Amino acid sequence: MSRPAQRSTDGQPSTGRDGAASGRLLALADALALLSFVAVGLRSHRLGAIAEIAARNAVPLAVAWVVVALAAGTYRRRDLASLVLTWVLAVPAALLVRTWWVGSPQGSRIAVFLGVGLAFTLLFLLIGRGIVAALTRTRPAWRLP
Repeated sequence: MSRPAQRSTDGQPSTGRDGAASGRLLALADALALLSFVAVGLRSHRLGAIAEIAARNAVPLAVAWVVVALAAGTYRRRDLASLVLTWVLAVPAALLVRTWWVGSPQGSRIAVFLGVGLAFTLLFLLIGRGIVAALTRTRPAWRLP
């Protein structure tokens, strides 16, 4: 059974003990950002059945992100360092697994694929984190320790 959202003294949803957004809210924002990245890629490359394409692109990214985020404490620490660590480890791993699974891109195109994937996932993640900060009216959740 889920607990009701805690409220602060002004009646707004609680954002955590230090004023930063909660780990659950950040995890949700990151998941939506990564799924948006996959959706944009699907729209750009329209190949095959949508369910198969979504699975081969989203599953490696989701699995890699969750494994690294748990190990790095991304949603416990809620800082820039843990987000960047998760991003820099999970995204390339996921994109390489996806490349192996799909069989493309090949050769030097893998480097371009990794560069574009890293750039756009970071963009989407930072937009998501910015939205969370704006909605919770707190300082950005990617502050330095």
